[in-house]
Amino acid sequence: MPNVLVAAIQTIAKGGVYIEQGLLNAPPAAQAADYRAIIDTLSAREFDIFLLLAKGLTAHKIAEELCLGYKAVANYGTQIKTKLKVASVAELVHIAMVLGVMKG
Repeated sequence: MPNVLVAAIQTIAKGGVYIEQGLLNAPPAAQAADYRAIIDTLSAREFDIFLLLAKGLTAHKIAEELCLGYKAVANYGTQIKTKLKVASVAELVHIAMVLGVMKG
């Protein structure tokens, strides 16, 4: 596990993007279709928060940007992760990348 963290830090420090190998093993087409179906069920607010989380914003920053309470954003984040069956923001980033929904 520590070697994975070191590899991730080194990749990011060089300006790259690190995605854990386990996230890359699912078949892309089927995976994207599953994610798209779930993403389509998100409310507009959930989708906005999904994108902001995937861009790396913290719940505090999102709350400030959207004029919401921190707890509301944290609850949205939990609901989004539950719907997408993921446990981390890193997995949300992966989904956003697979779907191509993040704008540069």
